[in-house]
Amino acid sequence: MTLPPPIRVGDVVIDPPLVLAPMSGISDLAMRRLCREGGAGLVCNEFVSGVALFYGNERTQEYLRFDEIERPVSCQIFGADPDKLAIAARLVEEAGADILDLNLGCAVPKVTKTGAGACLLRTPAAVGRLVRAMVAAVSLPVTVKVRLGWDNGCRNAAAIARIAVAEGAQLVAVHGRTATQGYRGEADWAAIGEIVAAVPEVPVVGNGDVRSGPDAAALLAASGAAGVMIGRGAEGDPGIFGRVAEYLRTGHEPPPPSAAERLALARRHGDLVVEYRGDERAGREMRKHLAWYSHGLYDATTFRTDINKAPDWSTMKQLLDAYGARLAEHGAQLTAQAAAVADGAPPVLVEGYTG
Repeated sequence: MTLPPPIRVGDVVIDPPLVLAPMSGISDLAMRRLCREGGAGLVCNEFVSGVALFYGNERTQEYLRFDEIERPVSCQIFGADPDKLAIAARLVEEAGADILDLNLGCAVPKVTKTGAGACLLRTPAAVGRLVRAMVAAVSLPVTVKVRLGWDNGCRNAAAIARIAVAEGAQLVAVHGRTATQGYRGEADWAAIGEIVAAVPEVPVVGNGDVRSGPDAAALLAASGAAGVMIGRGAEGDPGIFGRVAEYLRTGHEPPPPSAAERLALARRHGDLVVEYRGDERAGREMRKHLAWYSHGLYDATTFRTDINKAPDWSTMKQLLDAYGARLAEHGAQLTAQAAAVADGAPPVLVEGYTG
């Protein structure tokens, strides 16, 4: 196994070349910080509407909050108007992002109905105008994230990448599905290689279905990409980046965190959200994260039911501590049972289930 060398984008060095994907409602400051600590070489924020930035939307401004500890950080924006995106790009630069990324892959109707996101894959000339305007507006490196195409009848990511790079894009990230696929089926890692071949002058980062070191190695082998972007694989597991890097270096992947370690990380995650957004907001944000952190653990279904009723993070933290105690008791019962069986006693069913 070989860990690819660091990626250089302008003055930004991505080391290791493992990237947290921009995920709406997920890649906030707390998540980015944990993933950076967990081994990511670059973290990306939740994508931001360029139009909302242009008009000074107050809530949108919080998406431009960056912390020195998470650098380097990429800010992804979406939109279809070159003039508005140019002004939005300047605001991103003023806010302190290290890289500016253009979303060309989101197929959510509220985005595509404005002519933005993956919809732009059907209008290559528009992509060129947008990238040109962004590159001219800022000194930051500009990158793009695409899907393989709009649908199987329009798999034109290689052509889109050539246009973007010709207009100044310095990196291309590719999700190995079409826009209309959503997350159905398997990511086509080999097809990412077509984009690698189309724009050899810039690094291409592959994305889609990477949840382990062997997955990352397979994507790199199939595509020839310079790096790997991980999205859903980091949900409830921000340390995946470090394990993937270790696997690529040595061929050995460290074990995933234990149940106790997962809950401790969940607790810290929630505390970080409180630090950045307050207790009540953290309660809303952490429901999904706690579901991911507890996935597959003993009695997780009951735990998720409890946290979905909690009004704030303070209450959730009490439930988290109580759940941790139940897990410890359950583990002690299993250990005692195993010892008894080893001594010749018949096995006894320990009640409980995973969720």
